[in-house]
Amino acid sequence: MNSAPRLGATNKAPRLEATNNAPRLGAANEAPRPEATPDEPRSLKWRLLSSMAAGFALLLLLMSVLLWNYSRAASNRTFDLLLAGAALAMLERVSFNADGPTVDLPQSAMDILALASDDRVVYRVFAPAYGEITGTPDLPLPAVDPSAAPVFYNDKLNEGFRFIVQGRQITSAAGRDWVFVQIGQTLNARREHQGTLFLYGMAGLAGVSLIGLGFVWLAIRTSLAPLGTIAASLLARNPRDLSPIEGAPPQEISDLFRAINGFIAQLRRSRALTESFIADVAHQTRTSLSAVQGQLALAVDADSPEAMRARLVKAEAQGNKTVHLTNQLLANAMVIHRSDQAQLDPMELRPLVRDTLAELLRDRRLREITISYEDAQLPDGVGRIRGDAISIREALRNLIDNAIRHGGPENSILIELDGDTRSIRLTVSDGGPGIAPADRARATERFTSINRDTAGSGLGLAIVRSVAEGHDAKLELGASQLGGLRASLIFPRLAALLAALLLTPIAAKASELTIFGATDRAAIEPVLDAFEAKVPGWTISYREFQTVDLYDAVLAGEGPPDVVISSAMDLQVDLVNRGMAQRFVLPEDSQPPDWARWRDELYGFTFEPAAILYNKRILSREDLPNSHRDLSSFIRDHEAELKGRVGGYDLRRSGIGYLYATQDLIQSVQAQRLFEVLGRASARVYLGTAEMTRATGSGEIALALNVISSYAMALVPDHPDVGVHFLSDYNLVMSRTAFVPKTARAPAMAARFVAFLLSPEGQSLIDRDTPLIPIAAAGAPLTDSARLLRASSGSFLPIRLGPGLLTFLDRLKREEVLRSWDAAMAGNGN
Repeated sequence: MNSAPRLGATNKAPRLEATNNAPRLGAANEAPRPEATPDEPRSLKWRLLSSMAAGFALLLLLMSVLLWNYSRAASNRTFDLLLAGAALAMLERVSFNADGPTVDLPQSAMDILALASDDRVVYRVFAPAYGEITGTPDLPLPAVDPSAAPVFYNDKLNEGFRFIVQGRQITSAAGRDWVFVQIGQTLNARREHQGTLFLYGMAGLAGVSLIGLGFVWLAIRTSLAPLGTIAASLLARNPRDLSPIEGAPPQEISDLFRAINGFIAQLRRSRALTESFIADVAHQTRTSLSAVQGQLALAVDADSPEAMRARLVKAEAQGNKTVHLTNQLLANAMVIHRSDQAQLDPMELRPLVRDTLAELLRDRRLREITISYEDAQLPDGVGRIRGDAISIREALRNLIDNAIRHGGPENSILIELDGDTRSIRLTVSDGGPGIAPADRARATERFTSINRDTAGSGLGLAIVRSVAEGHDAKLELGASQLGGLRASLIFPRLAALLAALLLTPIAAKASELTIFGATDRAAIEPVLDAFEAKVPGWTISYREFQTVDLYDAVLAGEGPPDVVISSAMDLQVDLVNRGMAQRFVLPEDSQPPDWARWRDELYGFTFEPAAILYNKRILSREDLPNSHRDLSSFIRDHEAELKGRVGGYDLRRSGIGYLYATQDLIQSVQAQRLFEVLGRASARVYLGTAEMTRATGSGEIALALNVISSYAMALVPDHPDVGVHFLSDYNLVMSRTAFVPKTARAPAMAARFVAFLLSPEGQSLIDRDTPLIPIAAAGAPLTDSARLLRASSGSFLPIRLGPGLLTFLDRLKREEVLRSWDAAMAGNGN
């Protein structure tokens, strides 16, 4: 007995991770962040309920992990049955002949796998002693010994797959040999089923948890009811009543009572300090005004001009001090208000500084002071920040005023503006005594004057600090090179990159959409022209193929195309099943019927039944057969008259012909018999509908089978002797399908084109201006061609897109079908 070798695990490439440290564009244009506000107080009831809810959430989290694992296991068990059923169906059809093992792939196996309608499938049949028999070679295998028991495992191709490997022993000339079937299916249906089970389970658990929380809420309300009385007494208090809370609280909140009473005591002290501060401000203002009034009164009472002048000089000095104090108090209030309310806008700092200096130079105090301004080290355009001009101007005035007042008699003031790639620095330096390092932190507090010898309000640097805080800037105090204080405001720089990008015009350039199609260009030309008109700047390059040639070109990687259109539905399904298509969802009004859509990757956009053409001069409609059984009998009974006068597709070269023929094999037992009858009647073979229509019209043939009715009905007016006939038992319906390859260079525009094909506008255009028959997407009006088909007596059976179409693309299955067809057609001279 031969045994299959153990196969090792597949090697997986390591995952590469990268970080992106690029700056975030547009940050400069964001609105300023509001200051954080304290959370609104929550009641104790809500805190207890939140704690219980957190406990319930933790339990739900633990249960969700268990439920997720259960859902995954249940989903795998369910869909593993599909894989197991398909594997058994294939194993039962494995046999041994003179050339070795072979398999007659059953349609039932693909039908079982198609129950998971949106999943791709791969398969292969192989024997270790003979190699690959059929299917996709080199699929990943687990490291297991050969066994008749199924082995399930997950692995990746171009996406995740669930595989089954199952074997059986067959008797050969050399003895017993192992043959294995391996089938893989993508995980979409499993994940959807797993998610459904999980959501239903979690919904039940969440409902039970909510009911439990309801009971918890009732218990909390009952237990904390005594607190309501205490809360009511607090709310009823006079706002000025800061006396301690009296009463005997429950033991559990006695600490809270003590804390509240402690807070009330602190609040009482704070209010006292505030009242004292207001009194101090009122006192200072009143004192200054009283001093002014006193000096003026003394001036009035003076008995000489010299005494009056001396009193007036003192009154003026006291008045200036009072005005300065009032201005500082108003400025402080304004800055605090604007830091909360002002909208920071992009602005240039250099002109603001220059304008402010120009205004201050009118101050006569600067006449005896050397003042300098430098901004040469700041390149043009670098001084942009996000700020409030009024607040920054006030901060600069206060810095200069502070330098004037504390700079001494031989004072010099230097104002500098410089910056780098990250910040802009505005600096004011003076030649005064400066501030000792130990006093610099205290110097920015309100009403704190470090130098008692100079008249000041103690608010100047406090105002500057408020402006810095409102601009996300930094205030730095240090020693200047002039010997005094160096005060710097450091602003974050505004990046103008986003504005430059937004203002840069982007030149539109023409682009090209490449379409590979197995549809006559003349037939689809109106659709292409209409779409080009809808998207200015885009042109369509359309390359025409036969269906099999198109399949081979896409498989070989030619192009690459942006859209692939073909009437050979099975070949299209095979390309999509190989993972070559992109997924995209069409708009609601452009969705085709379910049978004409697969995986949101492949879409059908026409409705084209197979029809029979006949020559009216040779055959009458009354004599034509009405079913597939009658069709075989009709040709056999009229074999002499129809010898060499029946036409059909060349199954080896025509993808649509092979599709119709194999679908007939599934639907009717008469299909194989029809092969034999056509062979005896020396049937002719053609590549397309147009050839068969012309041959029927000329009398070269009397019957043409399984022609595409859309082309035929468009050609009939040019061939008055040609009639179109539908059978009563069934008529296969093909839909031209389109998909967007993963290699498409313009995938968004390609998806838009497919959506246009299925839109009400596109479907009406197909019906009105092309020989094709629209599928009448949802929302589209019923077209003339659709009305004609519905009025006919035929029974239309659409070919469903899905894995079932892969059965007759299996190499051995295809060879078997074509071998039977070749044998039937032998001797025809075709």
